[in-house]
Amino acid sequence: MLVGGREAEGRQAGRMGAPDERRPGSAPTVCDRVEVGLLADRALRDRAAGQVVAVFERSFYAVIDGIWICVGQAGIGSGPLHVLGDFRWPRLVVGDPVRVADSMLWIAGVPLANLASRTIWAPRAAPHWSVGSLQRGLDAVDTVWVDKLTSEGLAVLGSGRVPGDASLLVRAAMPGLAALERILSGSDPDADRDAGLGSLIGLGPGLTPSGDDLIGGALIALAALGRTECRDALWEQCRALLDGTNDISRIHLRAAALGYGAAALHAAIHATMSGEGAGFRRALTALTAIGHTSGLDAFAGSLIVLRHELAA
Repeated sequence: MLVGGREAEGRQAGRMGAPDERRPGSAPTVCDRVEVGLLADRALRDRAAGQVVAVFERSFYAVIDGIWICVGQAGIGSGPLHVLGDFRWPRLVVGDPVRVADSMLWIAGVPLANLASRTIWAPRAAPHWSVGSLQRGLDAVDTVWVDKLTSEGLAVLGSGRVPGDASLLVRAAMPGLAALERILSGSDPDADRDAGLGSLIGLGPGLTPSGDDLIGGALIALAALGRTECRDALWEQCRALLDGTNDISRIHLRAAALGYGAAALHAAIHATMSGEGAGFRRALTALTAIGHTSGLDAFAGSLIVLRHELAA
């Protein structure tokens, strides 16, 4: 969810080598133009220290003083946990040290980013909307939310219907979908907790599984609609089930519980709420670039919430 649902590499495998792995001798160039997500910024305090915990092709995760951040190239997109820039880092392995000193981010003993002039990313406030604007937005979604776009992951669940030839993954998600609908309706929130939402947590392959992405998208849409009590009720049940997924997915779900996810997801939700078809189409292009299906899985969760709001 990413963060925005799944981190931008999606289902690409991380490379976690031994701490004594040799690195090339060339030092990286310090990046002076850095964008930092509002949650990642909490970690980047002077004298903060931590270590690399996962390494991917275009990004790596680190934990600094207990706070997770994702450092990556600008192409992975803005998000609450992201530190973005035109970075060139040395060959990293899990356990490499990370620290902040004199407004400089150091990775594996070399300076990576000048944080003094960093910009802070945060999602825009939710737009003004009405039943009419939301209907227009969902109509725009429905013109494209079909066929190849929803053939993988859980994206088809955002269409408001489940096809008769649904995949095994979609069928496995049905108890979780029913539990989500009960929470949105405010009915019997504690019924079948484990057999319900528990069937979504950790469901599917990838760095952040499809079921987690869908729940994250639902949490963020509820926050955008101002339905904080419902969001908190959903999160209360999810939080008890987080042992069913991995560390990286957990931190993206925690960000979603605060109302924060990938910039493209916020853009898609806002455009749908305000009925801006052109804005939605732009956001959809960015969503499809997040992981293999992560962006679409997360927006499917958002669509479940938005469709329920319209029908309420």
